[in-house]
Amino acid sequence: MDNELYEALIGADLSGRELRVALAVHRLTIGYNVDEARIAASYIAKMAGLDRANVSRIINDLIRQGVVARSGGSRDPISIAPVSCWKIDQKATVSKPTQCVEKVRATVSVLTHFKDSKDINSLTGVVDAKRQPEQPAEAAEPVRQKSQMPACPHQAIVDLYHEVLPELPGVAILNDTRKRHLQSRWRESAVHRDLDFWRDYFATVKTSAFLMGKVQGRMGAKPFRATFDWLIAPSNFVKVVEGNYHA
Repeated sequence: MDNELYEALIGADLSGRELRVALAVHRLTIGYNVDEARIAASYIAKMAGLDRANVSRIINDLIRQGVVARSGGSRDPISIAPVSCWKIDQKATVSKPTQCVEKVRATVSVLTHFKDSKDINSLTGVVDAKRQPEQPAEAAEPVRQKSQMPACPHQAIVDLYHEVLPELPGVAILNDTRKRHLQSRWRESAVHRDLDFWRDYFATVKTSAFLMGKVQGRMGAKPFRATFDWLIAPSNFVKVVEGNYHA
């Protein structure tokens, strides 16, 4: 390898992209002990990490500046020209102003208080207590008002159902779905948040022949009989309260 030519390329006033392309040409020619070689622009682009279109333009610029030589057209061999042939363009240099950044060191003092002492010892020395700024009073955290609505007594309502309506199917498992339905009915109105309401509600069901299964079904079908789940469903609950099954 021609080290003098290589060092001349390193010291030449070429742009970053021009230097990368020139070094790639140097490696693929003199690096393989040949004076010139047919080198595809796409190969140089891959080697130099550049776009192919830019490589073709940069090669033409290097040929114009005498750094790269080509004996014919774009498909002919290329080589690195002798240093004496180089006529490198002067690159415009722009000096960037240096900005001074002032570093500010913050010292955090950890204060240790002593009873009946006029001074306060800190990590940075003894400080007069009278000169210490008054610390703002901490704002009191807002106290959340707890909901005044009593919790839904799920089991108590189920017990009333069994007490008033023993003829209807019983509730063996008080699962989450039933609890959610009871909770919804409980919260719908202040009237519903009273066990006496639920006792009256089940008593109203007891007076309905249809809900108690005492009305023959159509076309010989079995009589309908209400269940706990049916009675606490939203639409059915409203119909029973409004007396739709007591005509």
